[in-house]
Amino acid sequence: MIPETMKAAVIDKAGPPDALRVASVPTPKLKDHHVIIALDYASVGIWDARQRSGAYGPLKPGTILGADGSGTVAAVASGVTRLRVGDRVYSYSYGNPDGGFHAEYVSVPANRVERVPEQLDQKVAGAMPCVALTAHAGLHVLKMKIGDALLVFGATGGVGSFAVWLAANAIGATVAGTARADAQAYLRDLGGTLLSDGATNAFDAMFATASGSDLAALASHLKPKAPIAFPNGIEPEPKIDGHPSRPFDGEMSREAFERLNTAIGTRTIPLKIEEFSLDRVADAHRRIEQGHVEGKIVLRIR
Repeated sequence: MIPETMKAAVIDKAGPPDALRVASVPTPKLKDHHVIIALDYASVGIWDARQRSGAYGPLKPGTILGADGSGTVAAVASGVTRLRVGDRVYSYSYGNPDGGFHAEYVSVPANRVERVPEQLDQKVAGAMPCVALTAHAGLHVLKMKIGDALLVFGATGGVGSFAVWLAANAIGATVAGTARADAQAYLRDLGGTLLSDGATNAFDAMFATASGSDLAALASHLKPKAPIAFPNGIEPEPKIDGHPSRPFDGEMSREAFERLNTAIGTRTIPLKIEEFSLDRVADAHRRIEQGHVEGKIVLRIR
């Protein structure tokens, strides 16, 4: 039975991490074409910190942040036939009007929910929907195929981790990336190698998860006219003269999840995760604002 109230991280107006508070709030009601998920883990992205800070505009009092996570289906609307109570699922649903994933329960459109592959644990599943769907979309935009060579700029962050892992393991591409010295072992775990200074004109495409002054220096490693894909919202846009830019968005849909699950297959994912309890949500925000996060940050909800 779903309780009338739940614990959630809420914010009443934009501010620093300490503007977040954990409170008892009404549990969302089941709506047509929705499911309610009892959450186990929810991811924390830099977009959550930016929204909290007011970068995206004023916040409605009582806002619950969080765009993705994993849990168990607790209720299903009468018109939903694909999912059942008790299913182990993950979801990516940005901008829920009834509240986000940093709570014990979330109500989301059923077409933004998919069953978790059996071999993946809930923590990994809760960390990955947004970044994995984004990475998968970028590889599709680049039309990567077996034997291609991919350069990933920012290879050990959330989106970068999945760009490396999916390209190397699901597609069969050769992948090299940029990484700090203490992140190079993780890059190898994902299936990538560290970019070599001698790899001139070696790469068919670049996947950029960030921008910055170092980006232009990578031009010599790309083949002539090799495309650069990057998620919309990166500022300034990652651009290198002579290389076409291909901005894209991750897709919040059942079909996108199905394509992702097919790509994952029966493999496990060596995703690096930093875990915080829901009560330490402000600490999670402070951590992501420090930068240089390898993999993903998650909140343990229950």
